[in-house]
Amino acid sequence: MTSPMTTAPSAARVRSREASLFSTTPRATARSMRGVPRPLRRDVSRRRARGTRANASEGDEEANSQELCRAEIPTHLPRADFVKQMYRWATSEFEEGGLSRYGKRMSVECVNEFEGGDTNGVMVRLYDFRDGKEVEIAQLIAKMDKEKVQVWDTIVPTKDGGIEKMNRDGKDKFIDGRFFVVSRPLPADESANSALKAMIKRLMLAINAYYSFGSPFAEDF
Repeated sequence: MTSPMTTAPSAARVRSREASLFSTTPRATARSMRGVPRPLRRDVSRRRARGTRANASEGDEEANSQELCRAEIPTHLPRADFVKQMYRWATSEFEEGGLSRYGKRMSVECVNEFEGGDTNGVMVRLYDFRDGKEVEIAQLIAKMDKEKVQVWDTIVPTKDGGIEKMNRDGKDKFIDGRFFVVSRPLPADESANSALKAMIKRLMLAINAYYSFGSPFAEDF
């Protein structure tokens, strides 16, 4: 007897915490979509000197970023495909449509690009003019966390009438990443807040569309 060991990320479970979304406190309280507080390692990405890829840095920069929201990604969704599609969606939504839709020019980069072109996140840079010059005013980083999540491929009945999760080969299996975490580096330019809030709302809709239809672009229909 087999059964998928996953739970749908309904709109109620994929949400942003707008009430405290743009507090200047670096360590905003992080909650899982199950309502259970979880610690989160916050990473901030720095761009390479050239190119359009970014590498994530850790350590001291953890205290200089603010988690804005998170979405739990069901275990049956392939992480590599999910993030690749979110990158393509972000390029279309933010890089190509940022100025017309949000009033800011934007650029989109991969975070932590691995061999084979896989990545575990997306970084969006927002630009505006200051004293007649275009400068970067904010970043929005969306990436998978580093939690190891145990998965099973079957369930079996127990002698006492319950069920037990297990894998057919008898081995423990884990996948990388439970949450798709959205954050921004601090200090932040508050003039970007309105655009960031609107961007996060669209991002959450795109995640739900990927779960429901297999593509973040499906939320446009």
